[in-house]
Amino acid sequence: MKTSWFFYCIAMVFTGLLSYLYFYTNFNYALVILGTLILIAVCFRTQVNIVHIILILFLFTAIELGLLKMIAVFMQEDPAYKKNFMVYLIHFFVDVSVLLILRKRVMYSLLFMRRFQPDNWRAIYITYADILLYGIYILFIVVDLAAFVENLFRNMDYIFGVSEATAKPFWSWNWVYKSYPYAKSILLSCVVTILLATIFVENQRPEQEDDGNDNDNDNDNDNEIMHKTDKQSL
Repeated sequence: MKTSWFFYCIAMVFTGLLSYLYFYTNFNYALVILGTLILIAVCFRTQVNIVHIILILFLFTAIELGLLKMIAVFMQEDPAYKKNFMVYLIHFFVDVSVLLILRKRVMYSLLFMRRFQPDNWRAIYITYADILLYGIYILFIVVDLAAFVENLFRNMDYIFGVSEATAKPFWSWNWVYKSYPYAKSILLSCVVTILLATIFVENQRPEQEDDGNDNDNDNDNDNEIMHKTDKQSL
């Protein structure tokens, strides 16, 4: 078996394990995993791109969990459809925010590095995680929208005030509602796996040559051009 296929198999098994743990720990596992990733990023702190991505995800995951806890506390007496309405809305806006930031992540990282570490700005570039996570968060948004729309249809008699006869055929619409936790757990596990895989790949990346070597090559080329000019003048 080729090394690449072996790596993919390990990644898939690891994703499945994370998904199982995440689903059966009431979603608090997300913060624990991202906290662990921050510790890993500290160990590989020279990989500034990964550090920036992990910090973005950790920040928005913490905000998301904090908002969900507030809903659980302040909306205890509200009907289930109202709480679901707010939960799906929070997930949607958080995922959209992460997607928009990931889209411009390299630009934000460059601005940060030029301001605080101007000598190291060349370390910023697009990683595999930037590309893959962008696609994963599009899937997050699709799942959020599907759950949100289904909740509206299922409770249209309460939300829109339509007649019971009109709303009754939609009361059984719960496909996304039942699969939503599984979908979210699988997608979050993919996020974690992508980050860990990117850390591994970036760690295998050969170090870039110093700029001094490039300057020497440029000087040699200039000297070559000068010699050719001298010969022509002779």
